[in-house]
Amino acid sequence: MFFIAGRKRTITHAKAVKALFLVGILCFIYLLDTFPYLRNAINDSFIYNYILKPFIWLILAYTAWRLPRSAPAASLRFRILLKQMAFVCAVFYIVFMVAGGLLDGFGKSPYSFTPLGILFNFILVGATLLGTELTRANLVNNLAVKRSFLSIAIISVFLTFINIPLLQILALEDAQKAVQMAGNQVLPLFSEQLMASYLAYLGGPVPAMFYMGTLQAFRWFCPILPNLAWVGKTLLGTLVPFVSLMVVQSIYEKQSWEFKRHRHSRESAFGWVVASVFSVCMVWFAAGLFPIYPQVIATGSMEPLIKPGDVILVKKINGQEAQIGDIIQYRLDEVYVAHRVVAVVKGKGELFQTKGDNNSSADSQYVEPGQIKGKVIHIVPKLGWPTLLLKSGGNQPPENLET
Repeated sequence: MFFIAGRKRTITHAKAVKALFLVGILCFIYLLDTFPYLRNAINDSFIYNYILKPFIWLILAYTAWRLPRSAPAASLRFRILLKQMAFVCAVFYIVFMVAGGLLDGFGKSPYSFTPLGILFNFILVGATLLGTELTRANLVNNLAVKRSFLSIAIISVFLTFINIPLLQILALEDAQKAVQMAGNQVLPLFSEQLMASYLAYLGGPVPAMFYMGTLQAFRWFCPILPNLAWVGKTLLGTLVPFVSLMVVQSIYEKQSWEFKRHRHSRESAFGWVVASVFSVCMVWFAAGLFPIYPQVIATGSMEPLIKPGDVILVKKINGQEAQIGDIIQYRLDEVYVAHRVVAVVKGKGELFQTKGDNNSSADSQYVEPGQIKGKVIHIVPKLGWPTLLLKSGGNQPPENLET
């Protein structure tokens, strides 16, 4: 647990009720965007986006400001330092993203850059920022008590969720898309929210506004933005905020003369960075970026060895390396197949004849070396059942099926 100097806090019934009230307003705004019945009733997206939504966010900001909250953990003499660190961390984050853009390329911003467009976007972003950060500070300062960092993490998870459209989550058709969404959005968003929540805990809403406001200003008002590949976005978007959090925590402890007394907190911060690295690596592993990658089997053509719902671990190989007896994964039309090599046919180069162990005859089409992705090296029984259930519940694209 992170050590945070400050007065002792308790969660009272009144604080819990006020927190639920603020959470309820945030959920109401989230549902308005997800199920836009009100927008349809207004029949004018401009009024909804640039008048009604900013008005609701400002109401939330005023409510969060007026509701009593506990004082931030850091004393007044550290508030200026926290603002400076928040701004510097946001700038470094942007610098890393721009550096990534130098490798992956840049793209044109999707937002309007006419004078009126900039004005209206500023109103929307400003109102959203005020409402979010005042609410964050109220929740964090009132609810983060004995296990401070656990409370901060839970609040950050909630704020991450309400920044991802529910319809986008419901539209996920398979595990592969879920993995890419986790890397592109969930992990980077959570890292940002965690950093902002920690700043709010230490210094109230203003340091968090410095951090998130700088990032939002770059994203909304810069005409050219880094167009990072999802691999780079997962890495930079997850690690940079986590490392920034660890740096802020370390500097704050040194400045508050608590570094020697609470050295274990530094180890805890390091643990969160390790956890973030592990999360990124797991996303990359599931996406097939390592020499060994997992796949879920959906049919019973390889029973009894491999059953539907089992996960196979596939080692990438050159197609020419396949041998008789190997279970290979290859692409056939728009389908990925995992069958056993039963013969090698010499012709215009080598061709491989395959067969499912549970099938009565060999496959009718030969497999070329270029079709082969890898060979199965391990089987994990039943681990893929959740993915299989997800596939069966929607319209599954054929390129993601395993047979």
